[in-house]
Amino acid sequence: MKILVVDDVGYTCHFHSRLVEKFGYTACSATSGYEALNYLKTDNDISIVVSDLMMRGMDGVDLFQEAQNLERFTDEGQLDPPQFILMTALRMEKNSQDKDVQRLKLAKELGVSKIMFKPLDQDELEATLKDMAMGAPSTASSGKSLDLFTPTQKLKDAVKEIIDSGNGGAAEQFIECLNEEVTSLQNFLEKLETVEN
Repeated sequence: MKILVVDDVGYTCHFHSRLVEKFGYTACSATSGYEALNYLKTDNDISIVVSDLMMRGMDGVDLFQEAQNLERFTDEGQLDPPQFILMTALRMEKNSQDKDVQRLKLAKELGVSKIMFKPLDQDELEATLKDMAMGAPSTASSGKSLDLFTPTQKLKDAVKEIIDSGNGGAAEQFIECLNEEVTSLQNFLEKLETVEN
């Protein structure tokens, strides 16, 4: 799987590219949003973009929006837009009227896959890339593309929120709900096996 690393600070771009390769992925890099967009137009193997949020010219949010509108095709048909990780040194606790904080909020509203804060936690980045690789939009036999990463990420966020709150009752309710959904999936798989046999 190929990952595009975008940062207008050269050494940061190089560092994160090497990090991605250390995790076992193929990395390519761009030092501007425009250069990254050209990569995405010409390289259909790129499935994840790890981009800095604040860059001169085209920032990470602009790049994300442009990438959603690209038409990329393979022999099998049209490709989904790449998944995005936006990196930032900003914190939401800053003045909410701050222009950069507004861009960060917009990124969340637009549905960027993941926002990570600098300095990046290497373990978190590795786990996120692994989740994205496993949950990359896959095509079912019906031909419908399924995004498994987004709901998985929401599930993980919900679990973290429950643990952070220390609410045992909520944890029990959540486990009960999860068990019901697991049972539904198991029933679905059993039906599939029956049909296939």
